[in-house]
Amino acid sequence: MNAALARQLTIFSLVGLIIGLSGAQLTAGFGLAFPSSPETLMVTLVVLGVANYAASYPIYIYRKQVLQAKDGKRPARPNPFYAVRVLILARASTLTGGLFIGWHLGLLSWLVLFSVAPAELVSTSALGLLASLVLLAGGLLSQWNCKSPPQSDADSESVN
Repeated sequence: MNAALARQLTIFSLVGLIIGLSGAQLTAGFGLAFPSSPETLMVTLVVLGVANYAASYPIYIYRKQVLQAKDGKRPARPNPFYAVRVLILARASTLTGGLFIGWHLGLLSWLVLFSVAPAELVSTSALGLLASLVLLAGGLLSQWNCKSPPQSDADSESVN
């Protein structure tokens, strides 16, 4: 993870934390129900994280085959449009995962600091945090899988 991505993840997580804390406080102040995440959101976050990694796996296999190729014959390249789409989806999922991590941390913080929370609300928010971490991990691993393989000496000589 480079410094720019770490900075973006920190900003998105802080924004999610502020929105989560503010949303919980406002709903409690107006007497509304606590804004807990539904179970379908948690399932969706986990499925998206796994799908991101699964979509980037063919690119990882290609990079691994390129690194293992000794005779100079390269394996067939994956479609570059597919690779770019997977990379964009991975970046979006990483940032969205950071935002949801902040949201669930904000809800958990409010429950711990300002309320006598029922165990169900705490467990729901904790499961949402875990699902958000799965989405973040899937996005980060997918971005790592989408790295370009190093160019061989034969390729760099043919370009010049």
